[in-house]
Amino acid sequence: MKTIFISCFFNLVVRNLLETDFFTLLKKQTGIRIILLVPEKNKEFYQREFGAENILIEPIAFRPLSKLNLFFHVWSWNLLNTRSKKIHKQVQLGKDKNYIRYIFNSFIAWTGGFSLIRKTFRFLDRYLVPGGGFKVLFDKYKPDLVFATDLQDLRAQEFSDSYLVREAKRRGIYSVGMGRSWDSMTTKGLLRTLPDIVVIQNNNIESWAINYHSVPKNRLRVVGVPHYDDYLVGQRSNREEFMKKLGLDPARKYIFVTPPSDIWTGDKFFNKFLFTELAKLGEQVVVRFPLFGALETGGFKPPAGMIFDVPQNVAKLEESMLRRSDDRHLADLIYHSEVVLTSPSSIVLDSAIFDKPTVLIGFDGEKPKPFWDSLLRYYEYEHQQEVIGQGKLPIAKSPKEMRDLLKSYLERPDTNREDRKRVAEGACFKLDGRSGERLSSLLWNILTLKK
Repeated sequence: MKTIFISCFFNLVVRNLLETDFFTLLKKQTGIRIILLVPEKNKEFYQREFGAENILIEPIAFRPLSKLNLFFHVWSWNLLNTRSKKIHKQVQLGKDKNYIRYIFNSFIAWTGGFSLIRKTFRFLDRYLVPGGGFKVLFDKYKPDLVFATDLQDLRAQEFSDSYLVREAKRRGIYSVGMGRSWDSMTTKGLLRTLPDIVVIQNNNIESWAINYHSVPKNRLRVVGVPHYDDYLVGQRSNREEFMKKLGLDPARKYIFVTPPSDIWTGDKFFNKFLFTELAKLGEQVVVRFPLFGALETGGFKPPAGMIFDVPQNVAKLEESMLRRSDDRHLADLIYHSEVVLTSPSSIVLDSAIFDKPTVLIGFDGEKPKPFWDSLLRYYEYEHQQEVIGQGKLPIAKSPKEMRDLLKSYLERPDTNREDRKRVAEGACFKLDGRSGERLSSLLWNILTLKK
């Protein structure tokens, strides 16, 4: 019997991994025992949905970091020397005008640009900071492999993927880890602990892992994005039935819109302004509300042909529970649309996979805002820049430009098709629908090769 720990501290792991071919294939292997480490408050959900004879659920009661541990936690957050992190500091400076903190944190980030500093930090972190609270679980189950699904969980708590990997390394147990999302390597902190293998979704992330985190190339494995397998090879809903269910005319095209939540705009009046401007087009519009964070409509009443699609919403991203059925509904919304209008998000990847022209929202309402407070700052992040460049995605700097771009794509949807294909290939590594299979095979091969 081979035992593997899989961390599930961030609920998006359900959509990202547990409801994909990765987990379906892994749990079917003969002689495997899977231990899912989950937040204590979500134990019943994971037990009901994933518990089985060979799948055990271990609830974790999180606790805050010690002062020394918190010091290293904050240090790692500031050590990452990327364009995205520089913008984070500019935003903070714009809010508090604390130039001393800005200069100090900028200096820390500058030092993080040197590989020697990053390696020295990890050495000190490993030998000075006490381990997390996973000792009891390791003693109880004696795992053969640890799979940490979110190496850059930034919550200041002792039970996290970084400490799970650290406990494995102290015991000589093989570990595999991955970042949760396409932006993890450039917008979060420096990887505090390096597992034996770092799984990444695509080649762009590979270069960031090497250049910003000093991950040796021979420890990286590119597998793709498991939850995109269904997008690539899954069956989509019948258009006429789907459109009628939405209350739209199947004979007409529609624009799919994902507006920014108030968290990203800092302005509860923005989306009323956006919806009012969109209504001037006279087209069918489906507005998909965010999974987390409030979105104020300001009393806006959608006109005929405009509908609001509202998924279950939570206050914090880590609480978001996007199920396979929800993700398929989102895929159908994009697939049956003609053009996509979105804010800074991974929807740009989703729309490229379905070959949908995409326009980015680049204005802030009736009055422009300074860069540090505007939507435009998000498009300067490395992961966004990579996609915007590859896909030649237009950023609408005004409502009129937005409407003109949307009309243009409605009339000529084939525009930039080859560029969208490059975005999809870059995001998915391979457009074969086998990312989950690659990841499952990787873990199983490691388990079976171990003595």
